Amino acid sequence: MRKLYFLLLLNFCLLTIPGIAPVFSGNPPLAKENPEREWRHVYFKTDQGFSSGRLSDGKMSSLHYTGYGGVLNFGRRVHTQNHISELSFARVQFNQLEPVHKNTQVYKPTFGARYMYLKKLDSIGDFQVHAGAQANIFADFRIAPRLGNSYLFADVFAEFRPQAKFATEFFFLRNWNPEFSIATSLLGYGVRMPEYGTTFRLSETGGSTLQGAETFILTPSNFGHFTTGIFFKESLGDELNPNWFRVGYIWDYYSLKGNHGHNLNNAVHQLVLEFFFRMN
Repeated sequence: MRKLYFLLLLNFCLLTIPGIAPVFSGNPPLAKENPEREWRHVYFKTDQGFSSGRLSDGKMSSLHYTGYGGVLNFGRRVHTQNHISELSFARVQFNQLEPVHKNTQVYKPTFGARYMYLKKLDSIGDFQVHAGAQANIFADFRIAPRLGNSYLFADVFAEFRPQAKFATEFFFLRNWNPEFSIATSLLGYGVRMPEYGTTFRLSETGGSTLQGAETFILTPSNFGHFTTGIFFKESLGDELNPNWFRVGYIWDYYSLKGNHGHNLNNAVHQLVLEFFFRMN
């Protein structure tokens, strides 16, 4: 008991000395950000998950293909009191698709990179709002070995996309921190490449001719790319751990009105788990 009184007295004395921390305080509380002081948190981001896709590509065939796959992404995310920015520098997705009769497998790898910048706006009710844009580039390949000579197709798109994010907090048995985001394509450039020049169409003279690569100025009139997602944010550990994670669902859909009636429609559903590891 005397030791306890002595420690309490020692702590009281140390508290009166500037710059000295108490010795009988247990774990220190998590430091709260001062809204008047600028702060900047940098995170390494990785996310992985499962995907389900549906594809129709008039350049490849008139069939609809469906199947499952996975997604993997690495990036760098920065949070400040005024904005959020994120660079996704290695986005990889792979799906194996089949038509209804299950006789023609299509392997569909996708690679891309993206930079996003969102500015914090005034809150709307209980929602914290960020709005901004992203620059996105991705290449979508379709490999169909059973189509013989016509087995390789590829699309490359570069686009500018407005984006918004809404976050809130509510209590139902526990505290929940949901986030909702939405992005849509506004302008871009696209290239559709045939499978080594073996796609044929009727020429003006009535014969067949090789169909070359198609290029497009992407606008809402011929191209639409819509992405929406809902996420639930959680701390990774106790209040002293600056790392966190999100569990989310993403729906990504794009369509393109191709030349010669060869239109493209691609929809992907993703269930992802994202980890954010503090770097500073």
